[in-house]
Amino acid sequence: MPFVAVEDVGTTARRKLTPHRRLKVWEKTGGVCVLCDGKIDGVRERWIVEHIRALELGGADDFANLGPAHEACATDKTRDDHRQAARAKRQKIRHLGAEAAKRPLPFGRASRWKRTLSGKIVPRE
Repeated sequence: MPFVAVEDVGTTARRKLTPHRRLKVWEKTGGVCVLCDGKIDGVRERWIVEHIRALELGGADDFANLGPAHEACATDKTRDDHRQAARAKRQKIRHLGAEAAKRPLPFGRASRWKRTLSGKIVPRE
């Protein structure tokens, strides 16, 4: 059976966001929040550059995946993204068989007892 290397897409490296790139993201949408489609007042309201598809969910760290968002909208989206990513990681662990058994085998390595070849049950040392 050949060995298959599984690539983890949840570890995308984040590039530094320069003021020039931040301005380009703002101009791309004309100051409209990518999450609620509301106009952002750049002087009076706090806004951040948000990944439209989260990095931990497989999104890319490129210009097409970035957009301005109200800070409150981004906080709500980030909370939902973390919830989805945690669920995806739990499903991946379950699918790959990496989770611990809920009911260990009797007299297995996790048990404090062992059965000898003669059938006698003794404490594991």
